[in-house]
Amino acid sequence: MNCWIEIDLLSVQSGIKIRRTTTGEQIFDVVRKKWITLQPEEWVRQLIVLYLNKMNHFPLNHFSIEKGVRKGIKKGRWDILIFDQLMKPFILIECKSPQVPITEKVILQASMYNIEIQAPFICLTNGLNTCCIHLSQNSQKPVFLNQFPIYPSI
Repeated sequence: MNCWIEIDLLSVQSGIKIRRTTTGEQIFDVVRKKWITLQPEEWVRQLIVLYLNKMNHFPLNHFSIEKGVRKGIKKGRWDILIFDQLMKPFILIECKSPQVPITEKVILQASMYNIEIQAPFICLTNGLNTCCIHLSQNSQKPVFLNQFPIYPSI
C-alpha cells in the first residue's frame, strides 16, 4: 500500500505530559482533560491530537475521543473523530500502536465505523506511517491523499 503522507508527530512530543503513579505511567489527554494509562496506541493518539492542534490549527473542542459506534451487528469505539465548524463529522482517525502496520484490515475497520459516522475523510496512523483517504459523495472510489486534510473554515 503506497498512500503514506509525511507528518512529523515527534515534533510535538514536548507537549506530551506523562506521570508515574503506583499503578504505572499515565499520559494526559488534552481533549478529555484526564490522565489515561500510557500504552503505545494512547501515545500515538495523543501525538496526533497535539500535532493537528498545534501544527494544523484544528480546535481541540472539535475532537471526540474513543466513543462508541455500531459496526454492523457489533459495537466498536472510534479513536478520534474531528468535527467541522458546523459540528458535522469531518475526519475519522484510527490509531494503532507503532508495532501494528497500517494494512487493508485497518482501513476496513475504520471504514466500518464510518458507515454510521459518514465523515468525508478517514485517516489511519501508527505514529510511523499515516494514510489519509477522501471519501467523495460523487465517487464510489476512495482517493488516497498526499497531505493531511485542511481544517475547513466557514
